[in-house]
Amino acid sequence: MAPHTPPHMSPAQAAQAANVSRWAIMRAINSHKLKATRDNRNHWKISPDDLDNWCAHSVRIAHPAHPDESPELREKLAAETSRADAAERARDQAESDRDRWRGMAEKLADKPRRGWWWR
Repeated sequence: MAPHTPPHMSPAQAAQAANVSRWAIMRAINSHKLKATRDNRNHWKISPDDLDNWCAHSVRIAHPAHPDESPELREKLAAETSRADAAERARDQAESDRDRWRGMAEKLADKPRRGWWWR
């Protein structure tokens, strides 16, 4: 914690200090993973030491990896890109087939077929 932290914090202040949501703090309090007390006005009070202890054991900071930094991610990206390109080509082929068949159907529907029912 920073040296200017108050002796006791509210769940909102603790959430801001721990860089998590207030609901994460409340879930930790309700599951007894984070020690907290209620004062006479029924407000939660969390000591900075308890918050530090909880953060050390619970809060994990995700470090976003850039795709260029990881060869596995680069391979996955290349595979997904090629799969998306193949799907796009298949969609384009299906659309062209659909348009060709629609054209044939319209041509057959417009063509007058005289005489075949008079025989």
